[in-house]
Amino acid sequence: MNLGLPPARTRPRLLLIDDDPGALRELVAILQGDFDVQHALDGRSGLHRAQALRPDLILLDVVMPGTDGHAVCRLLKADASTRDIPVIFLTSVQAVEERLQGFALGAVDYVGKPFAATEVRARVFVHLRLSGRVAASDPALTPAEGAEPATSVQVHAAMRYIAEHLAVLPTVSQIAQSVGTHEVRLLALFRQQLGLTVSGYIAEERVRTGCRLLVETQMSVQEIANEVGYSSPGNFISAFKERMGVTPKAWRESDHSGHATLPSESRGLG
Repeated sequence: MNLGLPPARTRPRLLLIDDDPGALRELVAILQGDFDVQHALDGRSGLHRAQALRPDLILLDVVMPGTDGHAVCRLLKADASTRDIPVIFLTSVQAVEERLQGFALGAVDYVGKPFAATEVRARVFVHLRLSGRVAASDPALTPAEGAEPATSVQVHAAMRYIAEHLAVLPTVSQIAQSVGTHEVRLLALFRQQLGLTVSGYIAEERVRTGCRLLVETQMSVQEIANEVGYSSPGNFISAFKERMGVTPKAWRESDHSGHATLPSESRGLG
């Protein structure tokens, strides 16, 4: 007998709220293989969609005109129907003060711009499980063909640790110890779940961070090189050009609007 109820979801539902259509396209391309992805282009409509859809997780841009991400998060947490939905903020700002403000409002995590597909999926998978909104064995969390599998909590924690210590990075053994495992195990997890060695991931993270600093700050190339852990600006320039196809100076002079992606991470909707 049909009771007029909507069909049961076969995949976790995500709501993306960002006023930048380009950023939304990137996120949809990254996530649509594994999730039912919905989106909104401003804070107010995002809030209304969250109340109507009751998604399993929300990815929410911080800086938006009108009702910004902090206001939306505050309203979500004040509503009994949405207060338990995990919120991950999207931001190109790395200031500790902003992150602390977001956590105080009830956000569970941050995803930085420019986006890294593996990191976005890792954080989403982890918080869906940690929130108990989906079980670890839920078939809805089986990645689509060709997508990276769910990243473990240890890899997720290691990724954050690396991002926070790029300037003076500890050894792989020390990174492993910081997340409660040993070097051989961490190396195997990175290869299995990210398709990268730890050193390969660090190299990509250094270039990603360099991209962001070039666009968002007035730091010199030498200062950025030091900030992301290169011993000389020449080494940074060589690594950057090899990965991005242009020099840091050319990248800075281009219009990336604060959310450029690495070539391997950039995807369109067709």
